Amino acid sequence: MSSPLRTLGIYVDGPYGIVDTPEGVRVAPDPADFPFLSFVCEVGQGFDSLVLFGRAKEVQPGERRLLLPTHAELEPLPHYEDLRKLGQVARAGVGTARGFWRGLARMDVVWVFGPHPFSFILVALALLRRRRVVLGVRQDTVEYFRSRLPDGRWKPVLLAVQALDAGFRALARVTRTTVVGAEIERRYGGPRASLLPVTISLIRARDVLAQPVDRDWSGAIRLLTVGRVDREKNPLLLVEAMAQLERRDPGRYSLTWVGTGPLEDAVRERAVELGVADRIDMLGFVAFGPRLLTLYREAHTFVHVSLTEGVPAVLIEALASGTPVVATDVGGVGEALDEGRAGELVPATDLDALVAAVVRVGEEAGRREQRVARGLELARERALDVQAAQVAAFVAGD
Repeated sequence: MSSPLRTLGIYVDGPYGIVDTPEGVRVAPDPADFPFLSFVCEVGQGFDSLVLFGRAKEVQPGERRLLLPTHAELEPLPHYEDLRKLGQVARAGVGTARGFWRGLARMDVVWVFGPHPFSFILVALALLRRRRVVLGVRQDTVEYFRSRLPDGRWKPVLLAVQALDAGFRALARVTRTTVVGAEIERRYGGPRASLLPVTISLIRARDVLAQPVDRDWSGAIRLLTVGRVDREKNPLLLVEAMAQLERRDPGRYSLTWVGTGPLEDAVRERAVELGVADRIDMLGFVAFGPRLLTLYREAHTFVHVSLTEGVPAVLIEALASGTPVVATDVGGVGEALDEGRAGELVPATDLDALVAAVVRVGEEAGRREQRVARGLELARERALDVQAAQVAAFVAGD
């Protein structure tokens, strides 16, 4: 990198633990943020050092946590549970501002992800410190909160989120900004030179299969889904789909489910109610690595049914494994699947369309093979090595 910048600071709101290891102090993020922060840390390899701003949370002795690479340091901020705990957020405000000011002293450039109330504070303080500022947007924040708020009584909160989103989009007009996927790029007024769309992927070029796996489609069909079991991921739709597939072809379809989240019990209960508990194997969290890649390569079809998304890293993992994909057409999913040329796209919440697409993948070999081949091409273009180098140069101003 030709830039004289040496230290990259990053703000991604979320809880972080600090863990003592034989290698020294390591940073442990929330498991849901681990894939994205792993990508961020890869971008940080383009700088001499990397410092993350984050809500520090005590890690209990013996607690197993996923650890970020050794080069990632943490500038701790006061902890609060989430933005719905307004009192906790307010009490954390002053300490957060102090942490920002302290951390900025050792940074040359800061990459600020938002919109978030504290992201605006960090931008203001960074400009006072005369530090280079780059904004980052991971997802459609308004849709994300709309899918998570429990009922209409939270409508004032959604109005506040819309105001934050409008403010961040205005700020992005005058600040270099990275966005995840083409959908958010359009929302932020792109394409333009100061706006860089990226794809988050942990797949390196060496992980992409040269040729698709030879699968037997004449017998049992193994489906796979990977993702947090939470409201915006619409997990109960998958249970309904399994029930419909079981009625259509008893005993043929099974689903391996990788992920954890607050709706796990609801998923299990609904599976029992619909009589498909024995057709669904919930593995819990599986870290990115050889075991997860094996699960992708052994599956016949990868199924993704979110209500809102940026560009899911799991889609790139599936494409790189030569696994046919069926996904709901939300956020940046269509762009990730080349508008249906690399996978089957279905409307969100449309159970019949979802089931029909899963069945079609197994029955139409020519269509399936074309999409798998295109998916492998896309996965090579979006490999972690390629994306991280582009983002590092953009953030540094090269």
